Amino acid sequence: MITVSIERDQLGCIKAFSISGHSGYAQRGQDIVCAGVSAVAQTAILGLQDLLHIECAGSQSEGQLVCGLPLMEPMLRREADIVLETMLLGLTAIASVYAGNVQILDTKEV
Repeated sequence: MITVSIERDQLGCIKAFSISGHSGYAQRGQDIVCAGVSAVAQTAILGLQDLLHIECAGSQSEGQLVCGLPLMEPMLRREADIVLETMLLGLTAIASVYAGNVQILDTKEV
């Protein structure tokens, strides 16, 4: 099972996310669920780093991806929110079709 964990700040903005596990849908290298989740998440990170020039703190290894965002000024934060909420839309769409393989945990800071 792939677990996507979304951490939000008090305003509801995504401040970090992590993705861990393997879907188990198919053999490694042929698993369309893992490939889809990875492609959506990697594209979001590329958008944050290459287009918005936001240096994300995080790491990536086999079956694990972690991304944390720094504090930023409001206009840049809004642009980052668009990228991250779009990522979440894509991941949610994958999870709705492959519910037995992907779960999304979305928590807000209180």
